[in-house]
This record gives sequence, C-alpha cells and structure tokens, in this order.
Amino acid sequence: MNADLGKEFPDMGVNDRNHAEKSTGMILASRAGHTLVEIAVAICVVGIVAGIGFGVFQDRVATFRMLYVARMLHSDLVLTRSLAIDANREARVHFLSADVDMDPSDLSHGAWDLQLGNRGSGSTQWDTLPADLEGVVDVSQGERSLEEGGAQESRWVSLAEWSTLEDDSITFTPRGWVGNQGSDFVSGEIELKVVNKRALADGTDQHVTITVSRSGFARMAAVTQ
Repeated sequence: MNADLGKEFPDMGVNDRNHAEKSTGMILASRAGHTLVEIAVAICVVGIVAGIGFGVFQDRVATFRMLYVARMLHSDLVLTRSLAIDANREARVHFLSADVDMDPSDLSHGAWDLQLGNRGSGSTQWDTLPADLEGVVDVSQGERSLEEGGAQESRWVSLAEWSTLEDDSITFTPRGWVGNQGSDFVSGEIELKVVNKRALADGTDQHVTITVSRSGFARMAAVTQ
C-alpha cells in the first residue's frame, strides 16, 4: 500500500503515506460498516412487508374460500333440482348443521346432504347420493361438510343458521318447483347465507346470500358491509 501511494504521490513523505493509508483503511472499514447496517435495515423492512403481505394473503384466502363454498352450495341446489326432474321423484338438500353463534374464534360450521326421495311427493325414504342399488349404502357423492376434518373443510367459512325450513331441507318436486311450505319463504324466496368469519373477526360483514325462489331457481349475491 505504501509503495502504491509513493508511486502515485512521489512528493509524499513516509509519515504522510502512513497517515493516508490509515485514513483510507478507516474509510473502507466505515463503508463496510454502513453496508452491514443497510443490510440489517433492508432485512427488517422485508420482514415487515412480508408480515403485512401474509395478512393480506390470509384475507384473500378466506374470501376465496367463502366464494368457493357459496358456489358449491349453489351448484348443489341446481343439481338437486335437475335430479328431481330427471328421476321424476322428490330430491332435496338436507341441512345438518349451521353456525348458530357466529363466534369468530370458532372457525367453521356447516354441513348438508344431497338426497333423492322414493316418491314424486310425500317421500318416506331419502337416499343420500349417489342413488344406490337395493341393499348398497354409498354416500360418497352427496355429503358436504365444512367442519374441521370434513370433506370440504373450509377454515374461516360458515353456513349461517337458516330461518324456518320444513325438515331442515329445500325439497324440489319432479316439476322443478320447491315443495316447501309457504312459511319457509320470505318475500317469495328461501334465503341461505355463507359467511367469511375472518372478515367478521375484523368487524366486517362479508357474506354471500343464496336465494331460492318458489319456481326452484337459485341466485347468488355477494355482500360486504
């Protein structure tokens, strides 16, 4: 280092060159120290951004799951109506459980079965899909469960408790109409609600409403308040 400084600055004395070398070393060391600090700051910033991003990601996952469950329930209603028409027998979506308390810390509730009756009206037996041969029990296609460990387990998503439903079911006739009693309808429709409980925990009411008319048609509408 002294030799290089001597070549570049021939008029420098030995003491001057030593001082210059020490100063240069201190500057380089100082620059290296700042670089480490900058790296540490960058890591902290990345960590903060990642934390915020993970929270946003979880919010979007919960919204996606809510929409997925709502579409599944809507599709099940459409399928059950078609089944009643094709089989010329009653078919129903039979609801087994719902989220009564809507406690945000209790992550998910809701279950239902798709079933085919044994008559065109007034069925006395109901077979959970697929429609089985005599003596064969198979419910692989007709069971839906959002609960923990269920086939459609959906964290942060629940089926809200329904209002009055005869036999806790929406029953379709062979003509495709809803055969429920009149008291099950509000303004001509039966209403079901799928709720995003992660949003609920944050004070936001985010849900999808599914309505079924007397004529058997189902519609979906997403709501955020």
